[in-house]
Amino acid sequence: MKNLIARNLQSFLDSGRLEELGRYLEDLHPADIAEILEPLNPETKVQVFGLLTSEKASEVIVELSETSWNQVLGRVPVERLSEMVAEMDSDDAADVVAYLPDEDAATVLKTIEPEDSAEVRQLLLYDDDTAGGIMQLELIRAKEDETVAEVIARIREAGDDVQDLSYVFVVGDNDRLRGQASLRRLLLALPHQRMRDISEECELVVDVHEDQEQVAQNFQKYDLRSAPVVDEAGRLIGRITVDDVFDVIFEEVDEDFMRMAGTSEEEIYSDKISNAVRLRLPWLFVNLLGGLVSGYLMWIFRVALQDVLALITFIPVTMALGGSVGMQSSTIVVRGLAIGRVVPGQVLRVMFKELRVGLVMGLVIGLGGALLARFWHHRMDIGLIVGLAMLSAITLSSLLGAMVPLLFRRLGVDPALASGPFVTTCNDMIGVLNYMGIATLMLRLLA
Repeated sequence: MKNLIARNLQSFLDSGRLEELGRYLEDLHPADIAEILEPLNPETKVQVFGLLTSEKASEVIVELSETSWNQVLGRVPVERLSEMVAEMDSDDAADVVAYLPDEDAATVLKTIEPEDSAEVRQLLLYDDDTAGGIMQLELIRAKEDETVAEVIARIREAGDDVQDLSYVFVVGDNDRLRGQASLRRLLLALPHQRMRDISEECELVVDVHEDQEQVAQNFQKYDLRSAPVVDEAGRLIGRITVDDVFDVIFEEVDEDFMRMAGTSEEEIYSDKISNAVRLRLPWLFVNLLGGLVSGYLMWIFRVALQDVLALITFIPVTMALGGSVGMQSSTIVVRGLAIGRVVPGQVLRVMFKELRVGLVMGLVIGLGGALLARFWHHRMDIGLIVGLAMLSAITLSSLLGAMVPLLFRRLGVDPALASGPFVTTCNDMIGVLNYMGIATLMLRLLA
C-alpha cells in the first residue's frame, strides 16, 4: 500500500498534475499521507503539504515527526496555520502553537475563535511532559442532579466536537470530580434517573502535574480508554485518552533507543551527512577517550604482557564479553525504569539480582575460557588467569550495567544516556584494569 501511494505521488509530481495530486491525497488516511511525506526532501515535502486542505493538513501535521515540523511549519503562511489550528483538538492545537515562533503563535491565537484561543492558552501553561501537556479539554461533564435525558441531549448537541467519547464525567459543586458514567451505562439507564445514581468511581484520576510516563504506565496497568484530569483542588479540567498515551509510549521508547545508540530521531528523517556526523561524533570522542585510557592501563601493565605474551590473545574476547553483558544489564534496567517495573525502592534488589546473574554467567563462561586457554597454550597458569578474568569481568559488567542507569535516575538524568557508548566505554576501562590486574597478581603468586 505504502509503495503504491509513493509511486502514484511521484507520478503526479513528475507530470506536474498537482491539482489531481491534491484530490488524490484528500481520499487518503492522514497517517498514510504522513508516512509518504517523511522520506521526501524538504522542498517536495512542503510542496505536497501545501496541496492539502486546511482540515486534512491539520490531521496530517500531528502524524509527522519533529524533524518534518521543522521543515514544514516554518514555511506555512500564518493564515493557513490559523485555519489548521482551528480544526484541531485542543491538545494537538497547543502542541503546534507551542512549536511556532512567539510572533506567529501570538498571531494564530488572535486569529482563531476566542474560546479555542482560551483553551490553547490554558494548555500552554503546563509542561510538555506532564499530564497537563497531553490532556485535551474537549469532554462531556454532567452535574450530579442532571437527568440522563438531559445529558444525552447535550451529547447530541456536542456532535463531533468531542471525539472518542467513552465516559461522561460527573461533577459536584465547583466542578469537583465525583465519578464517571460509561456510555453503555448511560444508554441503559432510565431517562429520568439522576447522574449521581448511575455514576461510579473513576478507576484512575490523573493529577494535572503528573509525569506523562507515569500516566502511560497507569493506563497500561488498568487497561483504560480514558481518564479524567484534575487540578490541585480536585476540579475536573480535562481528560486523557488512550491515543494520547500511545503517543507517549512510542515517543519514550524511540527516545530511549536513540539515546542508547548515541544519536536521535533527527538522523532517521534527515539525509544530511552533517546531521549524522554532528549527532554521532560526540560519542565517538567519548569512546576515543575511553580507548586511550584503556591503552594507557595496558601500557602500565606491559611487564606482565612481556612475560606471558599468550595473555594478549584473550584480551579482546574478555573485553567484548564484558561489554555485551553490560549492555544487556543496562538495557533491562533502562526498560524496567521506563515501564515502572523498576522503582527507586527496589535498587538493592535489582543490583543483587544482576550481581547473581553475572556471577552465574561468569562461572560458566570463565570455566569454558579457562579450559580453552589451558589446552591452547598448554599452561595451567594462563588458564587460571583467563578463567578468573572472564568471571570477574562478566560479574562486574553486569553489576555496572545495572548500577549506572539507577545512578543517573537518582541524579535526575535520563537513564537511557547511561547505555550504549557510556557503558561500553566504562566496561572497556574496567575490563582492561581487571584483566591486567589479575594477570599481574596471579603471575607473581604462581612464580
